[in-house]
Amino acid sequence: MNDINTMLVYGVAVGAIFILMAMILNIINGIKNKDIKKIFLEENGLAGIILYTLVLGCVAYYFLTGKMLISINAIIVIALILVLIIMFNEQILNIIKNKKKEAKTPFVEKIFEIIEMILSFLSNTISFLRLAAFAINHAGLCMAVYLLANMTQGAGSFLIAVIGNVIVLVLEGLIVGIQTLRLEYYELFSRFYDGTGKEYKSIKSELKI
Repeated sequence: MNDINTMLVYGVAVGAIFILMAMILNIINGIKNKDIKKIFLEENGLAGIILYTLVLGCVAYYFLTGKMLISINAIIVIALILVLIIMFNEQILNIIKNKKKEAKTPFVEKIFEIIEMILSFLSNTISFLRLAAFAINHAGLCMAVYLLANMTQGAGSFLIAVIGNVIVLVLEGLIVGIQTLRLEYYELFSRFYDGTGKEYKSIKSELKI
């Protein structure tokens, strides 16, 4: 509670680490499936990781030191190259494989996909601020509980402290549990999980017992 800004920064930092981990998992999936596009050319592939770490690293360095890590022009050029690689990944893949195929995705749709990619990087990272917010919320609720407990004496104070902590635990357990699932399924799983594969069938159903 004495340094809320630092808590918020930690929340964003943890979020960035988790998003990078999800993108690395996507690359691992691409390696297993021998999918060049997934490994190098997608927004959650190597091109996306470089773009994300470049922008995030430069922003973090500026806030910490007040100076730019590299020039603005260099950032714009590198970012633009990476965005174009992601945008035209189908064409690049066809060139690599020496195939003459037209891109399935229309150009206008590609533009909207790039805008969505940029917004998702921003929103997914900021979304992890809820980690810091719930930590601060926990401190605030506990302060309120003990403030009420200190206003009474004897068994009443002890009872208020116990009941108050139980309420805080139940309330936060519910809210934080829901938010954790949201961060996992939306911010993380959406970057590497395909939902494909073989349907699970138990041995019992296979043997028809």
